[in-house]
Amino acid sequence: MNKKDIKKYFSFLGIKKKYKSKKINCEICGSKDSKIIKKKISWNNNKFGILPVCGCLNCGFVFQNPRFEKDFYEKFYSEYYRKKTYNNVVPSKAFLKDQKKRGKKIFDFIKKYIKKSKGTILDVGCSVGLMFKPFIKSGWTCIGNDPDYHYVKYGREKLNLPVEFLQAEKMKLKNNSLDLIIIAGSLEHCYDPNKVLTLCAKAAKKGSLIVLETRGEPRATSKVYFNHNHHRYFSMNSIELMMIKHGWKPFLTTLFPISGPTREGGIW
Repeated sequence: MNKKDIKKYFSFLGIKKKYKSKKINCEICGSKDSKIIKKKISWNNNKFGILPVCGCLNCGFVFQNPRFEKDFYEKFYSEYYRKKTYNNVVPSKAFLKDQKKRGKKIFDFIKKYIKKSKGTILDVGCSVGLMFKPFIKSGWTCIGNDPDYHYVKYGREKLNLPVEFLQAEKMKLKNNSLDLIIIAGSLEHCYDPNKVLTLCAKAAKKGSLIVLETRGEPRATSKVYFNHNHHRYFSMNSIELMMIKHGWKPFLTTLFPISGPTREGGIW
């Protein structure tokens, strides 16, 4: 990815500041060896451009490479993500309704695996926070964060939900404080998934549960599937490897859409 390609991408976003980019090692195994599998990807529904996606030649993990510096992603998610990808900065009624439904389906599915009737739950990348609703009604203490400023503001001010505008890498969590962690559709957006999972692992109580949903199976053509706001793409194998790396033991990995039909193509 040369300077001209980067300039085109920044021009598309409307970002005037220059941010450095560099090649990174595989985020799972640390290998330096990777190969480009898709050079031109989706920038939104009508625009395609160069932002290479690579495959690790050691473990097969698929991720964007090169990557920009951390400050770029903070700017991107706080100001440009919704505007450029979805052409909005305020959640629609359909989005809010879907969040409620997804939260109820997740709650109903995982409650049989939770030993406690209530506890403390962390939702990383919670958006407006409406997926908390069934947990709040059941007496759970809920903590949520998201780097999307406008959606978090809506959740806090309009819905009075316990959500915080925050990059997940900056979370301040007490050790041994969490009974349940949910990262649904957010791990592929984080700047540093290893830092996020390290923080979560330290905060997790013994016997706690982590629930991950990640972008996995392609839902459309590869051009649309690979897009600028997803920085990594998991398989059933790689998501388990990522969990094991941080001390969790996977006991259920599935393509079944746990949170409903609007999230087809994900891996749980």
